[in-house]
Amino acid sequence: MNELDKFKKQYLALVKRMTDATYQLVLAGQSKDQILRILASNDFKQTIMNDKEFQKSFDELDAMHVKALKNMKKFADISPSTLQALTMVNKSVFMDKLATDIASTLKGNLTSGILGGLSKNDIIKGIEANLRPDQIDTLVTTALSNYTASVNALMADQMPDNTNYVYVGPTDKKTRDICLEIMSAGPMTQKQIEERFPSAFIERGGFNCRHQWNMYTKTVQMHDPKGAKALLNG
Repeated sequence: MNELDKFKKQYLALVKRMTDATYQLVLAGQSKDQILRILASNDFKQTIMNDKEFQKSFDELDAMHVKALKNMKKFADISPSTLQALTMVNKSVFMDKLATDIASTLKGNLTSGILGGLSKNDIIKGIEANLRPDQIDTLVTTALSNYTASVNALMADQMPDNTNYVYVGPTDKKTRDICLEIMSAGPMTQKQIEERFPSAFIERGGFNCRHQWNMYTKTVQMHDPKGAKALLNG
């Protein structure tokens, strides 16, 4: 089982633990009014952030950051301390977003489920339907992709201003128009990128984007400006 699968397993276990803890109030004979008051005052996000088992599985995602760095095409050196700081920031932002999403989903489904008299298992199914395990894949992939883009930006800061970069990645029917437009533009300096496509050097095509910037060389792979232009105009 890889790090991501372990993480998703712990996510599901977290959902069940927190649902079970709240459902115990029902079994204890608390009224709906009492339970709603408890739900309203409970800081679900902080509870998630402090959950030791979930935090442990989250820390194991470090291996995925290491793997992402190994798979990158490096064109400048970055100090280990800078990389460590960037990794910590990336993980913190990801954890904060995930905890917020889980907390909101938990509180909403628990409220509607208890008001509707649903069983614990039905409430859990509702929560998993709203924040599916496969969505965790997308959140992790996007976080790692943003991390890689940030490393690229740090390397680009050390390069001459006239260094050209190209937008690399899949060119297919799933590719967003903005990504096709960027790719079809061909090699550009960082300044030209920011002028034509503001924030694209880091954000690229947005959430779940499959593309990255690479320094332009004759051997750069997965760079197809003609194919991107044909799809964009087709």
